[in-house]
Formats: sequence, structure tokens, C-alpha cells
Amino acid sequence: MVAGSNPVSRSIFPLHSETSTPPSRLARRALGLAALAWFVPLWTLPFPPMLDYPQQLAVAAMVRWIGEPVRAFGQAYELALWHPQGLFEMLTAGLARVMPIETAGRVVVSLSLAAVLPAAAALCRRAGRPAWYGLLALAVTYGHSFYWGFVDSLVAAPLFLAGLALADRLLDRPFGWKSWLLVAGSTLVFYGAHLQMLMMFAGSVGWLAMVRRPPIRRLAVQLSALVPGVALGAGLLGWLHLHSAEAMTGFQRSLETEPMIISSTAVKWGRLPGLLFGVYADDTQGALGLVLLGVILVLAVPWGRRSEDGEAPPLEPLERFRFAGLAAWILLLFFLLPEFSSGYLVSERLAPLAMMVGVAGLPVPSRRRQAAAGVLLGVLMALQLSAVVAGFRIFAIETAGLREILESAEPGEPLAGLIYELGDSTWTSPADLLRHIPAYYQVFRGGRVALSFVQFFNAPVRYRAGANWEDEVLAQWQGASAFTFDFERDGGCFRYFLVRGGRGRLEDAFGPHLASMKVTSVKRWHLVDQGSRVDLDSRSLPLSLSSPCNRNP
Repeated sequence: MVAGSNPVSRSIFPLHSETSTPPSRLARRALGLAALAWFVPLWTLPFPPMLDYPQQLAVAAMVRWIGEPVRAFGQAYELALWHPQGLFEMLTAGLARVMPIETAGRVVVSLSLAAVLPAAAALCRRAGRPAWYGLLALAVTYGHSFYWGFVDSLVAAPLFLAGLALADRLLDRPFGWKSWLLVAGSTLVFYGAHLQMLMMFAGSVGWLAMVRRPPIRRLAVQLSALVPGVALGAGLLGWLHLHSAEAMTGFQRSLETEPMIISSTAVKWGRLPGLLFGVYADDTQGALGLVLLGVILVLAVPWGRRSEDGEAPPLEPLERFRFAGLAAWILLLFFLLPEFSSGYLVSERLAPLAMMVGVAGLPVPSRRRQAAAGVLLGVLMALQLSAVVAGFRIFAIETAGLREILESAEPGEPLAGLIYELGDSTWTSPADLLRHIPAYYQVFRGGRVALSFVQFFNAPVRYRAGANWEDEVLAQWQGASAFTFDFERDGGCFRYFLVRGGRGRLEDAFGPHLASMKVTSVKRWHLVDQGSRVDLDSRSLPLSLSSPCNRNP
């Protein structure tokens, strides 16, 4: 019987014709060096230019030192390790037992970036594509998810690609209990990585199973391996919807009332280069997008025949183009889903994911065309790495003095950030790249900040009962923005204020109270200390007595 002649044979025999030979030792070393070189820029500056990263690292610090009296995390927070999307924080907290926590976070992010290459290469091998195609997936890691600091998405990306490669291999074999457990475990791991990716992964594995057109009973067994992960994720979301008043903070519930944002297909199409490479002030992403398009065209037009690996026996179209079809489905979801809904950005992270999966669907032309595409790919990665390094260097200058000024503060105190200069000079999206910088106080000194990601359910830490006075502060302090800050109304709960901007901003923020405060300044960073709670009470400031933190345990 010839494999592919009927549904039963297709479901049992592996697609040997679609599996490429492993790369040579020299090629593996070259790819390994490329992966290592790719994350080197992360180690050249004290603070990575990632919007949400300080908040995620602060939560990791809480997991690590929740019981340490000096940092005083335990006064406000408690562990909730069963919450979803805590994988980054728990990995970082674990590594922080043997290294500084800022190093631990950087290690996890670096490995997440580097692991995209071997994971994508494994997927390419399953599709009979050269392993070096995985470099195209690596090239889009410094993009939307990175600069927005979506570390959960960064951690999930290599898991997604590696999980697909594993599932694709297991679906070609007799699907026994070991295969079932491996697929089920691969799905469940996304509960800790990213819930949206859990659903995307389950749908992707379901697609890979169905394109093989196995007998119904075999297909049912294969799909049943996805049930535990989907049931856990969907069940949690359903429970959260029914119990939002008790499970979610007031701040998170307020975000859910914000209007949904849906952009047109034309707008999303125009934003693709920025989502893949980051949005630079000088439109570097446009040039990088053109080079990427050149690589794809060289490989795909004309299609040509397979390279010297030999002609492949005919396969069903859905089987042969299963990864290209999967990438097209993910890209379609990117265009159909809203950009923002229920307090979360939704669709943007799907564009890089579609590219990462799509590399396994690119054709394999002649060696000459592969060489030309390889040269263009080298140009693409060199240009992008150059832009990343230059941007990182400028960001290091703009954040100079931050750690020095934070470490001058006493540990375990409440701090609010007044960031008047939100952006930086390299990237225009996110426009408020410095917004969550105050969370580094919790990373280095503990305590609490005005706006913490503990406010969100998808964190492995939550507020103790009755300890979330920040909810009331945020309810009246619109957006926790420096531009809506009113010291008389909002300042009573905080000992420290981290201010970014010119010294004139200090008088704008604190008015006549500034004269009684201690100010430490380094470059354009200022730490304002209005004194401990005892100091405030001794001065009998009205704001210190009426603040919501005085009305909570």
C-alpha cells in the first residue's frame, strides 16, 4: 500500500517526503551563533526598552521575596500561583535565587528570543524546508511584543513553534497514550505562558490533525488531547466572567468598560512592518519590511521545483501546505480581531506569530535562489541588529541615573511615578515607553507603586483582602498620569515620587509643598521624598489624614 492512497494510510505513515535532513554540524553551529548574537544587545544596557517589562519583573520580585520583611511585599500582597500567565514571573523568581533578579529576567527574555530559531528550524524540518528558514522567524522577535514588553508572548512564541513541530510528528505516528500526554501537556503549558496562545495552539493542532483526514475515531482521540488545556483556559475565563466583582480589582473592571478598538484592513496592512520590526521614528521598519518582502519573493516567485533534495511524491494539498494554511489562518485572525478589547491588546501579537509559522510554508527553490534569498536575509538581519543596537544605546542614555536614584530610597515604601516625558527618541510605538519605569522601585527596593500589574488577574500575585487602597487612588487619579496628578487629592498615600522631566515639573506637581520635601536629582530623574508616615502625621497635613490608605487595613 502506498502512503497517501487512502485516509487510513495517510493517518498512520509519516510524511517522510516532507521531512528534511538535519543540518550539518557546521550549519548548526552557525545557526547557534546567530541565535546567541541576536540577544547580545539586551546585555549592553541597564534597562531594556520594553514598556511592560518593569511591571512583570516587579511581580517576579514579589514571588521571590513575598515573605521578606524589609521589602514589605507581604503587607499588601499574597501569592496566587494558580492564576494564569505566571510562567515568566515564576521562572525569573526561581533564577533570582542564584543571581540578581534583573539578571534573571534578562536571561529568561534572552532565552525566549534565542529559542525561536531552533523551534522554527524544527518546524521547517517537519515541512521539508531548510533549517536556515528559521532565521526569518528570529528576525521578527524584536518587534511589537518586545517593545511593548509582552514577556508572556515572548515566552510563548518558541513554545508555540516547538509544540507544533512535536504535535506534527506525533500525529504521523500511532497515537498512543504517550502521544496523547505529550500533546495534552504541550497545550496545558500555555495556561502558564499565555491564554490567548493556548486557544491558538489548540486550534493549530486541531488543524494539523484534520488535514491528514484520519478516520473519525482516530481524529477524536487526537483532538481529545486538547480538551484538558482548552477546558482549563475556557473554564477559567468563564468563571472570571461570572465572578468578576470578587476576582478582579476595580481598576481592571474599569478597563473592561473602555470601548473596543477595531481598525480597517488597510490600516492593519500598513502597520505590518511596525508590528514585525518595531515602529521607529525614522521609519526604519519600512526599509526592513521591503527587504523581508524581497526575501519572500526570491523564494516564492516563481515557485519552481524542489531543490536537490529530490522530487517529493504527491501529497494531498492540505497536507503539503498545512503550515502555509495555518499561517494564513493566523494572519486572517489578525485582520478580523479587534486591536483592543476588555482592557487588553488582542490582534497585534498575531502578525509576528503568523510570520514565524509561515516560514515553514515557504517553497524550496533552486540552490541559486536560496543563496540569493540568504544574502538578502543577511542584509535584513544586519540592518535590523544595527537599528536595535543604536536604539538601545540611546535608551541607555535616556535612562541613565535611574538605578542610582531608586537605590537611594528606603526599601518597602509606597511610590508613585510622575513621568512627564513618556516617550523616547527612537521608537514611536509604544508612545509611552517609560510609563512603567517606576515599577523598578519594587524590583530593587520592594514596597508598592501606584499602578501595579497585581491589579490584573493574570498575575501570580494578588492583593490581600482589604489592602488594595490603590484601587481608590486610581479611581480618582485618571490613568495614573503625571498630567492628571493632583497632590492634594492623590499624593497622601505615597512617601516617594519618581519624576521624569525638567525641574520645573516639580513645582507644577507639588506647589508650595515642595519646600518641605527632600529632592534627589540625577540628570532628568528626580526622587521626591515627602517623609515617612510618622513625618506626615507630625506635620498634620490634611491630605495624610484623608487619604484612602488611611481607611484600609
